[in-house]
Amino acid sequence: MNNKQEEIDQFLSSASTSPSPSSSSSPLNNNSTSLKSMISGIENLNAHSNGNDHNSNNEKKDFVPLENNSSNSSNSNNSNSNKTTTTTTTTTTSNHNNNNNINNNEPLINGFAKGVSEKSNEQPSPSSHKVSDFSDEYSPSKVRILVADDDDVQRKILNNLLKKFHYNVTLVPNGEIAWEYINKGQQKYDLVLTDVMMPHITGFDLLQRINDHPVHKHIPVILMSGTAVDYKYANDTIKIGGQDFLTKPIAKELLKKKIDTVLQSIWQRRKEEEYKATLAQEREKGNKLAKEMELKEHEIEELTKKVSKMSSISKEAMESPLVSVTRNIEELLKQSTWSSHENEIKEKLSSILKELGSSNIYRPSFEKLIKNDSVDPVTKSFLVSEFSSTTSRRNSIPTFPQTTYNRDTKEVIKGWEFDVFKYSEDDLMPLLVDMFENFQLPEIFKIPIEKLQRFIMTVNALYRKNNRYHNFTHAFDVTQTVYTFLTSFNAAQYLTHLDIFALLISCMCHDLNHPGFNNTFQVNAQTELSLEYNDISVLENHHAMLTFKILRNSECNILEGLNEDQYKELRRSVVQLILATDMQNHFEHTNKFQHHLNNLPFDRNKKEDRQMILNFLIKCGDISNIARPWHLNFEWSLRVSDEFFQQSHYETICGYPVTPFMDKTKTTRARIAADFIDFVASPLFQSMAKFLKESQFLLKVISKNRENWQAYMELQKEGKCNDDDLQFMEDPTIFVKSKLPKIDEEENRDKVSSSSSSSTAPLTSTSSSNNETSSS
Repeated sequence: MNNKQEEIDQFLSSASTSPSPSSSSSPLNNNSTSLKSMISGIENLNAHSNGNDHNSNNEKKDFVPLENNSSNSSNSNNSNSNKTTTTTTTTTTSNHNNNNNINNNEPLINGFAKGVSEKSNEQPSPSSHKVSDFSDEYSPSKVRILVADDDDVQRKILNNLLKKFHYNVTLVPNGEIAWEYINKGQQKYDLVLTDVMMPHITGFDLLQRINDHPVHKHIPVILMSGTAVDYKYANDTIKIGGQDFLTKPIAKELLKKKIDTVLQSIWQRRKEEEYKATLAQEREKGNKLAKEMELKEHEIEELTKKVSKMSSISKEAMESPLVSVTRNIEELLKQSTWSSHENEIKEKLSSILKELGSSNIYRPSFEKLIKNDSVDPVTKSFLVSEFSSTTSRRNSIPTFPQTTYNRDTKEVIKGWEFDVFKYSEDDLMPLLVDMFENFQLPEIFKIPIEKLQRFIMTVNALYRKNNRYHNFTHAFDVTQTVYTFLTSFNAAQYLTHLDIFALLISCMCHDLNHPGFNNTFQVNAQTELSLEYNDISVLENHHAMLTFKILRNSECNILEGLNEDQYKELRRSVVQLILATDMQNHFEHTNKFQHHLNNLPFDRNKKEDRQMILNFLIKCGDISNIARPWHLNFEWSLRVSDEFFQQSHYETICGYPVTPFMDKTKTTRARIAADFIDFVASPLFQSMAKFLKESQFLLKVISKNRENWQAYMELQKEGKCNDDDLQFMEDPTIFVKSKLPKIDEEENRDKVSSSSSSSTAPLTSTSSSNNETSSS
């Protein structure tokens, strides 16, 4: 009895001097009432040790010393009367837990090894889990245990004991807080040690929550109790998925053994699963490599046959001039008498010498070769371009522009006021590489820079130089605009790297090989493209097809580093993105996005939500010129109206229906720009301002541009502005006020005011009756 009293005194001394791990909120430090409760619990232990423990004389157990631990204390549920200190413990191994199957992709125990997050610069989210690396052996010092017990004294007992075994321990006073720590806390736990009887959320409730959660169900749980129904609790623990069960008071060696057994069992199982997964991956790689080798062997065989065939054709063709020369000489030699034909012989010999001395001795045979039907068009093109002139082969291969930009220029391309017209196409191409590199795409997707450069050069070459609007400059402008959305307007936060990869490709290629005549013209003229794509998104389907035709070329294949799933996902996304630029579907895309924006938050984890954002971004980028600074908006508007008027001219000549808003006799450049802002662009950028707060200033830019076009319409109405040779004015609204006659000054002031107030309202016009008012 004296020894027990000494243990109690030592415990009280340590409780008053040694803070608990959560000393800032611990009842042992801040609540004297809890201290009394703790003392009451110790008296209960004394009572049990003096005779209430019927097994104490029959079986000696290694109990936790009081100076390192605490006893049970009374709580609001009268735990003193319900909890007993039965020394016989009921144990069950964790192998019976059928509810704790662990997927190889789920997080592994932190204590066994260093997690992936330790190797990455990225900070994991509060409740994120990553697969761990099994390079280290199991070590208690790396195990994190969450202890949940409403008994303050019992928590301290477990804390002191587990600390002695070098475990990392977190203490919480009830099941509700324990669940918050598991589900929303920054820490990840390898084991939960919880009391059964707790207020609000019992240990069984906590176990059930953990097992039902898709992320946390891997965490093993050991339940504890000191009541008389321990065996029932033990059975219930196993039934609902717990790993083991302990009765109080807890023997320290038994506690360590239980914890180590549970964790080592899970560690071993996951080691086995990892090994099986690695083995399956290696087997899959082997099968894939074997198939690739088989395909390569077949390709080599086909190429060998083709080379042999070409060699035969070439040999026959190239030898023909020599055969011709030889035949002429043989004819001369066959003549029996030379004297009578001396002059003729000399003439023929002279002709032969002249032919042999010619630099084009093989030209006739070369022409015969390229006319051979067995030679495919690509090879013919190669032969003509490489061997029909004296220019060296090296000089005939275009090289990527080597323009070097400083850091300021690379920052400028993130800005909304970037002026694309200040740069040549050779200047713009290296900036596209910078955009890819800014998002680490070459590194993440293993893109060789030389292939990225070749891809950009090929895309540039396929845009038609004679188009005023749909050319490479427009493609770059759209790409740079979307790049600004991603960087300066923070749209990248909603997307993955693969999404951004697909988006940049789509922006560059969304008008690839555009003929300068829209879908309506293609369908009315029944062009080859309209027949090929059955009149459905004719040009957009053509652009998407050409994009992947380029990417299929080995020299331009920037997708070769993607795995099969990544490639399928990127192709699906790029096709949808390019098709989204068809203005026939404009209002469908706009309304869907607006509805989602007003009713549901966008979820980055949902593929459908991300694709909707991607479609929205490329559509805004495609018509962004109306939101650019005035001088850029003016230039782009002139260019697109030039294409429109050219199309209407051809439609008139060919007898096709003339598109109303393109008919030069019925509309003006200013009217086209104003109607496009009213009916198409303004509603779209209203949604943009709501979605990306950083873009809200664009609404003022659009409004000012609309006022300027209204001013041009006023000037044209007064006959003071020539639509065929529209001149740029810094602020045409001022020009209107200053140039109008003084007698009409008040009336004109009213007109300008009316123009300003109606800039956001649709203007009624015959030219705006058709929805297809976009430059796309």
